[in-house]
Amino acid sequence: MRRRGFMISIRQHGIPPGISLVEVVVAMAIATVLMGLSMTTLHTIMRAERESSQAVWLGASFQRFSRLFRDDIHAAESVQLEPEKVANPKTLVILKPGGEQITWRIEEFRIDRVVSREGKVLHEDMFYVPAGSEAHFIQQQRLNQAGISIRETGSPVLPDKESGNTQESRPRAAHELAVLSTIGRNYRLTQISFEQSEKETNQTN
Repeated sequence: MRRRGFMISIRQHGIPPGISLVEVVVAMAIATVLMGLSMTTLHTIMRAERESSQAVWLGASFQRFSRLFRDDIHAAESVQLEPEKVANPKTLVILKPGGEQITWRIEEFRIDRVVSREGKVLHEDMFYVPAGSEAHFIQQQRLNQAGISIRETGSPVLPDKESGNTQESRPRAAHELAVLSTIGRNYRLTQISFEQSEKETNQTN
């Protein structure tokens, strides 16, 4: 008497077939690559935004610095550089009418402005220059002018390999900005007197 074997097949509808280990590894590799690309793109965008914001902030700060610096020199009775007889002085002392003294001082990447009268500090301002910049005050006594020179150095240039010269290097790319103003020449007062004389001429006619 033979026994018949029965094969029972159970099918579960709605359940997808299994995923192999190779497919899981490939999916993880693709996800890792996409995540790396997205992180690199995000880092680049954030760095560009930070640099643009810093450039705008430095530009606005320099405009305010340039305006105040010119106004102080125009209204000065006398100007003195400290230390004296030095190629690149870092301090400029301006004496204004009424005993007011304005001291401009260059620190590492900062320019300070201190307003004082009779040894008492009345007001302080701080302005920043780009990192790596070199600044110093200048005075041209023959032209009765004073100012500041700001030199922003570029990245160093490697020696020229073609010439074989390893001791001397090519000059660095740099941007130099100078602000010069006439000492004691207040252009605002000149403009006011000119406008007054023009009005008097019109009334006379």
